Amino acid sequence: MTEIEQRFFDLTNVQRHRNRLRPLVEATTLTIAANRHSVDMLRRRFFGHVNPDRKTHADRIDAVLKWKSGETAENIWMRSGPVTAANIARIVEEGIAQLMASRHHRANILSRRYTHMGMGVALTTSEVRVTQLFARFER
Repeated sequence: MTEIEQRFFDLTNVQRHRNRLRPLVEATTLTIAANRHSVDMLRRRFFGHVNPDRKTHADRIDAVLKWKSGETAENIWMRSGPVTAANIARIVEEGIAQLMASRHHRANILSRRYTHMGMGVALTTSEVRVTQLFARFER
């Protein structure tokens, strides 16, 4: 994970800790799928859970895993405005705050069902796209 992805990941687990939940474990396969979706949203200038090819988060995860992933969920977030090294920390905090303020996104972050997460962040000097992918993998 990149530094910004790691920060999003860590702050997500802070929210889980505050709610007395086990931390999510990073899954490289989920991070790859999440990153591809964030890059795709930025490159093709869309924002959605279903891409222009009509692929869902489950399709993207299964393509990376090479098998059916089972129970999964996705959060996405975007921001427009200046992106600089000086405001990255604030952008991450803003993203987590907005995700937690959304009932659906908050439910994914705080779900006991999920054990693993992947983070994907794509950015330019004026746009940010974030994808969080959640899954339950047996240990």
